[in-house]
Amino acid sequence: MNLKQVGLALHNYHSAYRMMPMGCGGTSSGSSEEPLLGNANRLSPLVALSPFMEQQALWEKIANPLQVNRESFPAMGPVPWFDPEKYTPWRQRPEALVCPADPTAEDFPTVASYTINYGDAVMNVGASPLEDMPPYGRTPGALRGMFGYQMVFRFRDVLDGLSNTLLMSEARIGGVRVAKDVSGLIERPAVCIEVHEDDSTEFWPEGRGACWADGSLLSIGVQTILPPNSPSATSEKGELEGVMSASSLHDGGVHVLMADGAVRFASNSIDAGDQDSPTVAEGHLDNGKTLPPGSPSPFGVWGGMGTRASQEIFDPNVLSDPVRTFSKEELAEFAKFELETWHAAKGTGKIQARQVDLTDKGILVLMSEQGDIRRLGLSKFSSQDAYRAVETHQRRMQEKTKLLVEHLSTQLELLEDKQLETFVREWVAFKYDEQSDNPKAVSMMAKLLKPQRGALITRYDQVLEIASTANPEGLRELQEALTTGKRFTRGVELEFLHGRWKLAIDGQVIHEANQPGPYERRQ
Repeated sequence: MNLKQVGLALHNYHSAYRMMPMGCGGTSSGSSEEPLLGNANRLSPLVALSPFMEQQALWEKIANPLQVNRESFPAMGPVPWFDPEKYTPWRQRPEALVCPADPTAEDFPTVASYTINYGDAVMNVGASPLEDMPPYGRTPGALRGMFGYQMVFRFRDVLDGLSNTLLMSEARIGGVRVAKDVSGLIERPAVCIEVHEDDSTEFWPEGRGACWADGSLLSIGVQTILPPNSPSATSEKGELEGVMSASSLHDGGVHVLMADGAVRFASNSIDAGDQDSPTVAEGHLDNGKTLPPGSPSPFGVWGGMGTRASQEIFDPNVLSDPVRTFSKEELAEFAKFELETWHAAKGTGKIQARQVDLTDKGILVLMSEQGDIRRLGLSKFSSQDAYRAVETHQRRMQEKTKLLVEHLSTQLELLEDKQLETFVREWVAFKYDEQSDNPKAVSMMAKLLKPQRGALITRYDQVLEIASTANPEGLRELQEALTTGKRFTRGVELEFLHGRWKLAIDGQVIHEANQPGPYERRQ
């Protein structure tokens, strides 16, 4: 949902300005030596998107001169790596830029979970093609992605088609090591993998850094060279040249935002071509020959997704639907499932895990003894275990559907009898758990639901009718729709927690309503 929100913001930005924001841009003043003069052309596109993500107040602070604790800052801010305790907008990262599955987000308040597509080339890929930036040269032929330093692209430039071109990808906030001063990446990106196995390799002390306001390659850049969750490295030139890989905390791959606004899931096993192939660049290098500009990506489907105009189209089935991020409450429920032994299809090993889910595309979701979530194709397991997984899944679906009908019928009776406070207390899942025991919060929510009672009764009737007549596949679709509040159940979103189907309502409105008003604070 966060990536969808960023995608919508990018499309709205393009509608307003007929172009995408720069990958790195801003004011030319400022540098590491003089950070207060300006942002050194290092602002990321996420800064430009802030007013399109309901962050107008933050944008106003950045876009205008600002004084904090008697220290003055220019319009558009100092360099993005400036102390965020002094220039406060840099620590006011929009929450939509953080993956909810990343537990390290609170430890790094300036870091973003999402990276911008710099393409599938290496040579000077993060540097400006318009001006000299020693030690980097000008290599416009290497700018094959959707973003570039001091460069803007338009949707009309995407000759491969918006649905075939990557805009952004996930990246883990903490725990990702990035090698530095690595030579040979242009001619052979596989060097990146090898140096991570070398004890003598030097690494950036803060990994990616990933400051949401910094558009540099090292900070929030991604290239479709090595497959998702592969190592990353910068070259001997510095942070604007290297191989930066997508990464996530979702087992088996990463979420990606396509240029048409769709969010998909790219697996670690996606076709990534030949990592020993030289990359696209201009001219010849001493140590080998590079591919000429305009060449198809040598890095398979993954590489082709990173190029905007190389005439590369892929089968959309290579990407899967987004994977769910489970809440703490759901993980606690999964931990109650039976721990079972799962055997590999070829008899090469076995694991102990709890079955969490089985998707309609045959992906088995398991929870390890330690609580880690893994997603593996059903074909990877023995036929006996695969059959057991299908049986378990069908049995659980039937049990949950039976409970669904019972619980919705009970909720419907309360709505029809106008017992709204009882309905709220027993059958509403608040954002803040303690609110269900707070009489004031319950009363306030009941008053808010009163005008919607008739619409809820109609929706409940419709859902119960579907549940009583649907086949197993239809029941799966129904439960999926109910947990997202979309499609034919729009307006009704439920959560299955502690063995109960509850109406999911964002309790933020109650939380804010319970805060004292100006008059109460004065009293």
